[in-house]
Amino acid sequence: MFQQCERSARRSRKGSATLATLRDAVSDWGDYVTGHRLVVAIVGGLVATHVTTNLGMWYHGIGLPDLNFNMLNGFLVFGNSAMDPKGMSDPVILTLFGGIAHYGQGVAFSLIYAFGIYPLLPIANTIRGNFIKAFIWGLILATLSAVWWINLFPNLAGAGTSAGIFMTNLGADWWKWLVAVYLWHLVYAFNLGAFFQPKDPPKRSAA
Repeated sequence: MFQQCERSARRSRKGSATLATLRDAVSDWGDYVTGHRLVVAIVGGLVATHVTTNLGMWYHGIGLPDLNFNMLNGFLVFGNSAMDPKGMSDPVILTLFGGIAHYGQGVAFSLIYAFGIYPLLPIANTIRGNFIKAFIWGLILATLSAVWWINLFPNLAGAGTSAGIFMTNLGADWWKWLVAVYLWHLVYAFNLGAFFQPKDPPKRSAA
């Protein structure tokens, strides 16, 4: 009985030590982000874009349409938003150049968030608060994508028919496309929020 209690006490002490180490690591990361916002925003934007882009190509596994933003951006880069077969349609070239543009956008949106949107949101710079801020940004980006960006492609829903606002021209499964777009941007936001975790600036004492 005594040995069981001793083992339980050791496990409890080990668990407390692990939790304390984790808290210290999170705190140290917050200090680093606070002093290196530009670097973290760039790296966080790249990682968030990469993770989300790859997951988006496997949405069929959860019953949603796949999203290939690399390819779509390629059509825009080569001025073939109508997806005319006579224009650039090589999937490798479209993916390569579209991917460069796509990842650049991901970093740009991360920088806009870190230095433009983030400071404007009146939410405490806690772990939870920072994730909430990132999710708000993700929802804004998803809405812009579903309302404006996706309609840059005039034939996406058929000849002469764009996807429509909130994908409503994409047939009976339009809502699946909408869910996929919002999920994509929320996953981006989660990864960005996990990286960008600055602390509140220290309060200056009154002179």
